[in-house]
Amino acid sequence: MILIAVAAALTGLVVAVASALGFTAIPYWIWLLTLVAAPIAYFSRGISTMLKAVIGFLILWHLLAVLVLMAKQAGVFGEALGPYLPTQASVLLSVIFAGVVLAVSYIPVVRQVTDLADPYFETRESGTVSIPFLGTFSVPERYVGLSLLWLLLAINVAQVLITVLLNQWNGRFYTALQERDEATFWIELRFWVVIVFIWVVSAVYELYLTQYLEIRWRRWLTTTMTERWLTNGGHYRMRLTGDAADNPDQRIAEDARLFCEKTISFLIRFFASVLSLYAFVLILWGLSANFSYQIGGINLVAIPGYLVWAALIFAVTGTVAAHYIGRPLIGVNYDRQRYEADFRYTLVRVRENDEQIALLKGEPAEREGLGRRFKNLVTNWAAYMKHTKRLTWFTSFYGQVSSVFPIIILAPAYFSGAVQLGALTQTSGAFGRVEGALALFIDLYRQLADYKSVIDRLTGFARSAETVERPPVPAITTKAEGSQLTLADLKVTLPSGQPVVSVPKLSIKAGERVLVTGPSGSGKSTLFRALSGIWPHGSGAITVPAGASLMLLPQRPYFPVGSLRDAVSYPAERGAYSDSEIMAALEAVKLPGLTSRLDEEQPWQMILSGGEQQRLAMARALLAKPKWLFLDEATAAIDEPGEAALYAAIRDALPDTTLISIGHRSTLANFHDRRVALTKTETGEHVAADAPLMMLSKG
Repeated sequence: MILIAVAAALTGLVVAVASALGFTAIPYWIWLLTLVAAPIAYFSRGISTMLKAVIGFLILWHLLAVLVLMAKQAGVFGEALGPYLPTQASVLLSVIFAGVVLAVSYIPVVRQVTDLADPYFETRESGTVSIPFLGTFSVPERYVGLSLLWLLLAINVAQVLITVLLNQWNGRFYTALQERDEATFWIELRFWVVIVFIWVVSAVYELYLTQYLEIRWRRWLTTTMTERWLTNGGHYRMRLTGDAADNPDQRIAEDARLFCEKTISFLIRFFASVLSLYAFVLILWGLSANFSYQIGGINLVAIPGYLVWAALIFAVTGTVAAHYIGRPLIGVNYDRQRYEADFRYTLVRVRENDEQIALLKGEPAEREGLGRRFKNLVTNWAAYMKHTKRLTWFTSFYGQVSSVFPIIILAPAYFSGAVQLGALTQTSGAFGRVEGALALFIDLYRQLADYKSVIDRLTGFARSAETVERPPVPAITTKAEGSQLTLADLKVTLPSGQPVVSVPKLSIKAGERVLVTGPSGSGKSTLFRALSGIWPHGSGAITVPAGASLMLLPQRPYFPVGSLRDAVSYPAERGAYSDSEIMAALEAVKLPGLTSRLDEEQPWQMILSGGEQQRLAMARALLAKPKWLFLDEATAAIDEPGEAALYAAIRDALPDTTLISIGHRSTLANFHDRRVALTKTETGEHVAADAPLMMLSKG
């Protein structure tokens, strides 16, 4: 932006000097505006990157228009091009619009949008671009996004110019019809064919480039949100915080798409509306000239440019009314998306747990829960219908009145013969453009209400992601050092700060087999989560062995969507293990019947029994060969002989692996050489300390 500011300052000085020396007749206010563009460009350095791109485009457009004006006065262009070149009045808008964009960039809701949009236009990542006949190139993604944005802005400038030409054509064409001027009729018709062809080409490529920018932006945004969600247990900690990140799947899949689509659409539409407003205000002002209202031949009032003022009053009145009528839709739309997501989530949970529901005869309870959530949806929809109906009453009436309003105003002049049919249609069209640009807020109010709720949901997701990315204060600190696991002054708490487990001092050497015991609810699993690094709430220090691989198997294994091979290999990537390795692991955990089904894609968490699922999870450990293996009641669904066989398989296949288990069975003492017990204190906190292995109680 500094280069653009310098260019604006130099251009303004050149024009000022040329005007002073008589080399050009450009008015003083044009070079003053050019000089004003310089500080606008300079002070926009600290605003949003997306809006900075718009300001840069507008100022460069202004500089180009000034240079064209100078060349026009110098006779560089022929007379035939005169009507299609920028006029002195037309260069006024770009600098004023740039100043307006700079001002609105500080409005809170605009900053909320740009905070979400700017990371894409500032990314350092590279993307690929395929150009016909030239090949595929690797280009920084931010350059692709900014270039597409500038192309869309340029196309809209061209389209506004075309609409101005069509408006002028409208007056000539209908005047020729009224006067039965056949020669002019055919000339104007040929002109119309050329202009319409250019309009169609611009409309097609505007749509294509808009969609291209949308999908590139959405791909980047979805990838970024997914990475934030699935990095370092962020998805788990976001759920624990309990703040504004409910239904993250909806925010990643649906809200990201809507944000990209609507942000581009609204930006382009507002840009085009401002251009149309300016271009057609000039036309409308000239067409309306002075309006004198007379009664009995007495001139009562004269209003310069009365049609412009009529359009302004008409649109502002409608905009204010639409805002007050439709404002409740913002909150209603936010709740509607949340209720829809809650209902879908409940349906998915029923599908995933249908066996347990059937065994427990839980269908009535599920119907009641689904009915309760759907009732919220229906109640919200009723509110949406009510407010939409009110807004539609107004917008429908407003739209119908706006189509005849300019004709009614011009009717006396037309019937008196002061205005011809061509001028009437041209004026009506210009009025419609001005009024439409001013009333854009009315036309888009319902969409803007939806858009605001999308922005709020994505902002909530970003805020929650930032919360979990910043460790709480105080927080459990984890570092990799040495060859043993050490816990010093560790206090594990709930997110609210309530104490759960305290470990004054504990060291576990490599190769040890440690059994962790304690009553249900004592925080054993929470302690394991802290050791694995996904539970930051608390204080103290955890030192894990440097470079050692850790793996934790929970009581209820997770199964990804895919084939059985993917389920056994998880969390490794597909192809990390050979079929022979996978088959050997399945046989070692007593699941030989699954070795022939590796390529089957089934809902394995529903097909396999609880014990089979835990055996398959053990097969994952045999394949991954971690140096430190944590078992959180990972054999609770298996009988004691089967459990003994699994521990024997782990001992034989992973003799150097450190094993730390949570369990309640007395038989587990046979597979461990040390016990750490969690004992409840008077304050309700459980303290972990070494305890005799043979004192393990049964049950």
